[in-house]
Order: sequence, then C-alpha cells, then structure tokens
Amino acid sequence: MNLTVAPPLTDQADDIERVWNAVLVAAIVVGVLVVGLVCYIVMRYRRRSSTLPRQLRENIPVEIAYTIVPLLIVAALFTVTFVSVRAIDDVADAEDTDLVVDVTAFQWQWRFEYPDGAVTITGTDDVIPELVLPASSTVRFELHAVDVIHSFWIPGFRFKRDMFPGRTGSFSVDVGEEIGTYAGLCAEFCGLDHHKMDFAVRVVPADDFERWLDERRSEAGA
Repeated sequence: MNLTVAPPLTDQADDIERVWNAVLVAAIVVGVLVVGLVCYIVMRYRRRSSTLPRQLRENIPVEIAYTIVPLLIVAALFTVTFVSVRAIDDVADAEDTDLVVDVTAFQWQWRFEYPDGAVTITGTDDVIPELVLPASSTVRFELHAVDVIHSFWIPGFRFKRDMFPGRTGSFSVDVGEEIGTYAGLCAEFCGLDHHKMDFAVRVVPADDFERWLDERRSEAGA
C-alpha cells in the first residue's frame, strides 16, 4: 500500500485541493502582512521619546480598507468552498453512474459489495480488504454502519464521510486516471481495535476492472 500522501484521485478532490491552496496562500499573505506591520512598528518606535507620533482621531479610507478587504477575502473563500463541497454532496443520477459500491463498516472491518451483490470483499484480521475502482468513471458509494459511528476516509478523495448506524449515506465522485494503490481507513474512533480498520484502494483501467469483476464472480460461483 502506498503510505505517502496520495495525489487527488477524483475531479472533486482536485477542486478541494485548489480550495486548500487558495486558503493557504491567503493565510500566508495575511500572516506576512501582519507580521511585517508589527515588526515595522517595533523597529520604528523602539526608542522612547518625549515626542509622540502624530495622533489622528480617524482615518476613514484606512478604516474602510481594513473592513472591506477581509470581508472580500472571506466571501471569496466561502464561495469556492461552498461550491466544492456542494459538488461532492451531489449524488449522480443512475444514468450518469458507471458503478455503485455498497460500503459497510463494522467493528472492526469493512465490506465492499459490487452491483447485485455478485462480488463482496470483506476484510479480516489477517487480510486488508481492497476497494477496486475503475479509472475515468463516475462511482456512487452507499455507506452503511452496523454498530457504531465510523468514517469512510480515502485521503486521495480529500474528504471523509461519517457513517451512522441505521442511516444510509451517499455520495458520488468522478474517478480520474491516477492508476495505483492507495490507502483508506476509518477516521472516527470506533472502539478498541479502531486501528485495524484500514483498507486499500486500487484504481485500475476500466478494462482491467471488468476482468477483475468477472474473475471474482467466477470465484464466488465456484
């Protein structure tokens, strides 16, 4: 399993990463500006003097600037974040979905069921379950928790989704073309063996995925 930080594996992850980068850049710019102003004041007025700097009762242009500029920054970051998160929460229609995977979390493993229940992958204490996804496809996940709250987290998706007992959660992603094996795990403490709830995510070309699905169907039939 690739333990390094995975690249964005979906179109939605690309959007989220752009939001993160925008927030990071904004934070750096604001931080440098604030630290620079503080350092300037400390150096400029470091010596005591009987003469005070010129005192101003008000400075309307400056006051307007330091009110409007932060509001514009916050509004811009809120807008791009809202749009990106909304794109993740939108569940693709059946005709726009290439694959539906039922994901079930239980103490302390995962079960992945592919269409019609013909292929089921269940983890054990000795075997880490593998979630296989076709590249360049739209995948919808149906999330279920059997016992307690779990959290379905694939770092390459750049977000996690909590799973509650008795409630089905859904979300869709457009898987990109990053072929490889990546990490997945439960991001919500769910009991004594929470640390065992790892799984692998393998993204393969669409043709390879169909062959893998056929092989697993044959094994299940046998």
